[in-house]
Amino acid sequence: MSVSDSDFASKRLHDRQRRLLKARMRHPDYGEIDILVRDVSEMGLGGRCEFDLAVGESVVILLPDCRPAQGKIAWRKGQSFGVHLEAQINPEVVKSRAPADRPAEGYQVPEAFRPSAETKRPGFRTRLQGPDTNNEWR
Repeated sequence: MSVSDSDFASKRLHDRQRRLLKARMRHPDYGEIDILVRDVSEMGLGGRCEFDLAVGESVVILLPDCRPAQGKIAWRKGQSFGVHLEAQINPEVVKSRAPADRPAEGYQVPEAFRPSAETKRPGFRTRLQGPDTNNEWR
């Protein structure tokens, strides 16, 4: 007999806020692993990872710009899992880091995409002075 997601959600003590960000988890068997955080609340979070987690295992969640949060695996279904945290966190500060954190050293813009030194708008040409034919429009 399986419990539906709506039944499980109704048993939660805190409302979870949707998130989609990468984080790390310290696991007693697998070491430090990558996880995908899907939602977060004051006392828990839901996520996904590629490893088999067991209910009741103690883990440490490493979220961007937050202090490490200790907790236990509360549930698992396939690659999805939930963690009940030992101390409260503020869900509002759990956000992805800006992509600008990655250094772009050594990257060169391809020649085709570099700005040209010419300042004229493409497709517009100046009129060239032609011979004067004194023709009137008819």
